Amino acid sequence: MTGDGGVTVNPELELAKELLADARLLIGQRCHRSTVSRAYYAAYHACIALMESLKLKPQNYPGKSGRPASRWEHGIVTAEVAADPRLRTILTVPVASQLRWQYMQRIRGDYRVSIRIAQLTAQTAVNLAEQIVTTVEGYLNAQHP
Repeated sequence: MTGDGGVTVNPELELAKELLADARLLIGQRCHRSTVSRAYYAAYHACIALMESLKLKPQNYPGKSGRPASRWEHGIVTAEVAADPRLRTILTVPVASQLRWQYMQRIRGDYRVSIRIAQLTAQTAVNLAEQIVTTVEGYLNAQHP
């Protein structure tokens, strides 16, 4: 898809950037549960943009049902980002391996009412999302100057 001025716009990356902006606002409001959720989803959508840029498709992976996935499931994205050598090379192993951690923080924030989400956890989630979104954006821009 192209935006104004003929610049290629990746909808997944645009959503990732929007969600990252939301996470930054939420942490400023001390809304740590919502911060980790938005930060995870920013990283998740950036990773989908990266995977799709490499011509990967959800149907290439078994879904929860054991059949080819019909959409990008969280388990597929979090596992493949850390396992696929092409993705690890772009994101780096330390960053790619943290997507699963971000997913777990999102689960804790959204569903574990008795667990407190610390400011450090929320800030770390935002920092990781920023690294992933920035890296993916840089990679995609280099592929389509």
